[in-house]
Amino acid sequence: MKRCWNRLSEKQDVKQSRSTCIENPPPPYGEETPVYFVLNGSNEFLSTGELKALLETYGCKGGLSCTTMVCTGKVTPRILDRVMERSGFLKEAGILIGVDDPENPSLGFHLPSPVPQGWLHISIMKRTVGKNTVENYVLLISKSTGLSTSYSKGCEYRLIFSSGAVFLGVKTHGHKDSLPGLGKGFYKPFDRSIALNPRLAKALINLARAREGGVLADPFAGTGTIPIIASAIGIHPIAIELDWSLVHGMEKNLRHYKANAIPVLGDSTQVNLSSIDAVATDPPYGRGASTHGEDVASIYSQFIEKIPSWLGRNRYASFLAPLFLEDFIDDKIACTGLNLVEKYYDYVHSGLIRVVYVVKNV
Repeated sequence: MKRCWNRLSEKQDVKQSRSTCIENPPPPYGEETPVYFVLNGSNEFLSTGELKALLETYGCKGGLSCTTMVCTGKVTPRILDRVMERSGFLKEAGILIGVDDPENPSLGFHLPSPVPQGWLHISIMKRTVGKNTVENYVLLISKSTGLSTSYSKGCEYRLIFSSGAVFLGVKTHGHKDSLPGLGKGFYKPFDRSIALNPRLAKALINLARAREGGVLADPFAGTGTIPIIASAIGIHPIAIELDWSLVHGMEKNLRHYKANAIPVLGDSTQVNLSSIDAVATDPPYGRGASTHGEDVASIYSQFIEKIPSWLGRNRYASFLAPLFLEDFIDDKIACTGLNLVEKYYDYVHSGLIRVVYVVKNV
């Protein structure tokens, strides 16, 4: 009996809960299969960067093809599980059945006959395909498969229209707001209004290519959002913070989540670390952040100078910075010999636009 491809356990002994919507049976856990990813439209470039970083982290060397809010590639079921569990900005993923041209449809999809029970869920990405084109294509696919857009039990078939193409897939993963042990609300006993958003904290960890079992340093740990999430992923965090009141509050948060992080009271610009696997952090710069009287540019300068001595070779650091320091930080990175891998822009409000930096110690 054909079953919907779904997530498998590493031991391959988990019961499959869906019925198969693709012609071939689920692949063995170590074999690659075509997949699609739906990106977060509010920050598409950061979503793409996070996805590429995660695939690189897990050793995926295959190409990733991207269009408006959609990326496709080949990964193993295990890696697909981990990517979607860890991601902060990926909205959805699933098995890719095929790609078509909605203006000149071929309908050359490999589907079993009869098509297993399910329904068509339609998405049009940022109005990149005309309404009439979509309606005509949906009529054709419904006629050829017997599927309708009315919800029913079975497989959730996805028709995703983006930039002149249509992707047909089976949804297997939705976005997760939390990681195992964190809870959906991500409640912290000690918190501040300017604390880092958990979704962005996840992205920073992922952009730094931090792997399970590795050591990650957060030199401006604050209330501990990055260390808590890193610990839930299976990474060993070192959480450095200069402000005693924040360290005291952070310890409460770490205990609440049973995080394996090491809290350190100290000035990160003076702390000596070596052979760290990754750095992910959010230095102080906003109105509510305390710099203890030190100039913000000076803090960034000292922090960036420390990165090469902290990180092992070919390891990554990710951090946030205010837009008004962009030119200064670009120059500072170049002077240290670090490789500026990528940077993204995160709009917070009219008074604050942040730059998301990713650098590599070469």
